[in-house]
Amino acid sequence: MTRCLFKRGSILTIDAVHHRIVEIVGDRLQLRSASDGALYEYSNLQLLSLYEQARLKITTFSEFPADDGERSRQAPIERSLADFSEAIRNKAIRKWKYLTAICPDGRLRLGRQVLSELLRTCAEQIEPGGRPPAIARFYAWRRRWVFGNMDIRALIDKWELRGRRPRSDYPEVLRDLIVEGIERVYLTEQRESKVALRDWINARVRKANLARFPEETLPDDSMRLINRFLDQYEKYDVLKRRYGQRIATQQLTMFGKGPECTRPLQRVEVDNTPLDVLVIDEATSLVLGRPWVTVMIDRYSRMVVGYHLSFRKPSVQSVLRCLRHAMLPKTYMREMYSEVKGVWPCFGLIELIVCDNGLEFHAKDLEAACADLGTHLLYCQPRTPHLKGVIERFLKTLNYSFLHLVPGTTYSTYAKRLDYDSVAKAVLTLGELQLALHKWIVDVYGATFHRGINAAPLQRWNEGVAIDAPELAPDPQRLKVYLGQVVRRQLDRNGVQLHNLRYTSSALQRILAGRRSLEVTVRFDPDDLGAVHVLDTERKEYALASCTSPGYANGLTLEQHVLITRKAKDDYKALPFHDAMLAAKLEVREFTQRLLESRIAPASRKKRQPATVREALRQHAEETPNRKDRAEDGPPTEKETADDIVSWLTDRELSEFDVECRTVQITNSEE
Repeated sequence: MTRCLFKRGSILTIDAVHHRIVEIVGDRLQLRSASDGALYEYSNLQLLSLYEQARLKITTFSEFPADDGERSRQAPIERSLADFSEAIRNKAIRKWKYLTAICPDGRLRLGRQVLSELLRTCAEQIEPGGRPPAIARFYAWRRRWVFGNMDIRALIDKWELRGRRPRSDYPEVLRDLIVEGIERVYLTEQRESKVALRDWINARVRKANLARFPEETLPDDSMRLINRFLDQYEKYDVLKRRYGQRIATQQLTMFGKGPECTRPLQRVEVDNTPLDVLVIDEATSLVLGRPWVTVMIDRYSRMVVGYHLSFRKPSVQSVLRCLRHAMLPKTYMREMYSEVKGVWPCFGLIELIVCDNGLEFHAKDLEAACADLGTHLLYCQPRTPHLKGVIERFLKTLNYSFLHLVPGTTYSTYAKRLDYDSVAKAVLTLGELQLALHKWIVDVYGATFHRGINAAPLQRWNEGVAIDAPELAPDPQRLKVYLGQVVRRQLDRNGVQLHNLRYTSSALQRILAGRRSLEVTVRFDPDDLGAVHVLDTERKEYALASCTSPGYANGLTLEQHVLITRKAKDDYKALPFHDAMLAAKLEVREFTQRLLESRIAPASRKKRQPATVREALRQHAEETPNRKDRAEDGPPTEKETADDIVSWLTDRELSEFDVECRTVQITNSEE
């Protein structure tokens, strides 16, 4: 039969609720709850199990709460003997050994002579060669030990209380001035310094001394006294009143562990940052600046699943490109980056994307693309980077552990850069930086032991995929369409024009359906301008259209096309054709202006000639001999011109009425 270790009348605290043992029958105990008075029955084994789980503790009657409001309050755990220094521990253990050897139960019924003999005997056993303690000192140890309920911590010397005690005899007026100054000067949104607080208090003190007797003058305040008063305020209250609640919470709140993930791509965090390195142009070796990178990292494995690198600031296009790179397999690495020895196996549909409140993450195109793919977007609260701490820490690791070791790095701050000439030492082109990033992510970062997951990122990814592999997009072509850029363009008989490139197909002719033009929605891949997808609103599907210049556009990125177009325009401006064209335009404009001012009379425009007459005059103008051939005879007179027109009209065998009309009109114009 199991021995019962609990006694009747004892008070037990089970899950912060107090119970009293009212009856013990064999192995069964009956407990009455102090909260509602109900009776509960436990076995001895059940109570021991609760005690082992730290859900049960034995409470004395003095610790029994007076009201219900204190019943849920957990008693603080005092310091252990190991929390003190070694010298303090040794002294406490020495006292405890003497006390347990002479009066183990705290009772001392010995005379002083007998006690002196016992102390000498115990000294030979406890500390050979040492001197025994004095009788008066032993009495003091026993008194502290008994009043401390036989706890060894009652024998610890209070060394932390050593030193001069702080003064408390300051005049009441001075204390009031210090408190008033702290409230009115220091604990305000102006955030004045302690020096300003001290000067304000001293000014008030000197003003108050003018009305006091010389022997009652108040002393000047010191910075030590101000700090002593400020130490009595809670740190949170001081920060809240000076900097606001958000800053106080950020500086004093202890952040816990983030959300747990059970499979790859369950939770992916995304963010962007400028890289701490300068990149040069491949052809001219001129410094182009610092590129921007958008990165997505898997929280389960801490492995980078995709990124996008460009010189443009973060936008929805960079996020969509990064998302597409994360979801598609990286099979291009063997051809483009053969120097990378490892494999980048991260791809698949993402369940949840965690991002901040940047404008690029709130774009409608990104929300629509994620909705089409079944991916959820989760926005963190403003100014809470700790809610996506994995990506924040990775971006710091990327800059500090990789880019700060590359020639041409800018470091994170000017204080770290010092005299390092980043511009002169820049050697990486954008293509070389892409290669270096791939190799570092796969061969270095992916194979490095990570303390957060107790494994390497690639190792954790492979283990998670073996248990629960992520899903794949059913149609990769649909994935490229959904994650492409969206624009509105006019569709006509020439097709769709996008970035000065034409796209046509038989499907576009079906969408046009005999109309002259139609505004349509166009989706295109900025990494391949060889084809676009046009939305057919009637059939509710996208139609493929190829570029009319496939040799140029296939595999061409949007950035490359913009640079090629810009370079072509710059090269044209550098040739003499551009200046000659501008001069010719000016000459033509001046020539027509002279004709308008000299030959065309305002009255002649009021009367419009019939169509037959205008046609006859046009034909005559075309068949009139060149002025250069008639330059030797001089310019023809107006009468000769009229006779030529009449003879020409007669040769054309016009009717007499038409000839008469034309002759009269020409004669009228001459007059």
